Amino acid sequence: MLFPLCVPQLTVGVIGAGKLGSQIALRLHGNNIRVLASVKTERSRQRLSALGLEVYTDNKVVVDNSDILILSVKPTNLSELDFKADKPLISFVAGATLDYLRRFSPRPYRAMTNVGLTAIAVAGTYDEEVDKLLSHIAPTFWVEEKLIDPLTVLLGSGPAIVAELALALIRAGVNIGIPWDLSREIVLSLMASLPSLDDRLTLEKLAQYVATPGGTTIKALVAISPAEEIIAKALEEAHNRISKLRQ
Repeated sequence: MLFPLCVPQLTVGVIGAGKLGSQIALRLHGNNIRVLASVKTERSRQRLSALGLEVYTDNKVVVDNSDILILSVKPTNLSELDFKADKPLISFVAGATLDYLRRFSPRPYRAMTNVGLTAIAVAGTYDEEVDKLLSHIAPTFWVEEKLIDPLTVLLGSGPAIVAELALALIRAGVNIGIPWDLSREIVLSLMASLPSLDDRLTLEKLAQYVATPGGTTIKALVAISPAEEIIAKALEEAHNRISKLRQ
């Protein structure tokens, strides 16, 4: 008599199920992956338990009963952690280097994503199991560790920065007489169309294609050209902040 092959279920532990950690846990939950999560307060435990997660206020329970660990605590809380586990540890903590993470596990990985879980940058020795797990959350790309800090700014902070730019365009539309809801709808549709426009023209050629000599677009582009320096400075300030988090 033949019996069905029983494939052991992977158990993933999320240490620090806050804003990002809880989204990661919920994205993994249900993909034949058992998710354990730890939080600081009973209130948070009850809130996430209501969403179907196994949640604890004790990190040890999560560490001891997981096959792979995901670390998503605030950088300022990193020094409070006290565990050592010989299992893969994927850290989404800004500024925490691979060398630092080895105090928790001999198999560390640094990763970065954003609140929209649109992509994940990963640094560390390539591991198929880790890549497969993270692919349940978002598309992955493996990079050298030196790129994780800059990507923390561009990928991690990017949604907030792009949202502010979108709001600036919306307000500018309102300023010239377009109703708010219509201005908002147009700006969001413009941003959604960028990938297809990039495929056809590339972003570098788009402005050149649209901006005719003496026309409205070139006037607008000349007026906003100082904004590029401001954006570059903003990302530089955010990048410098990562170094301060390590101190």
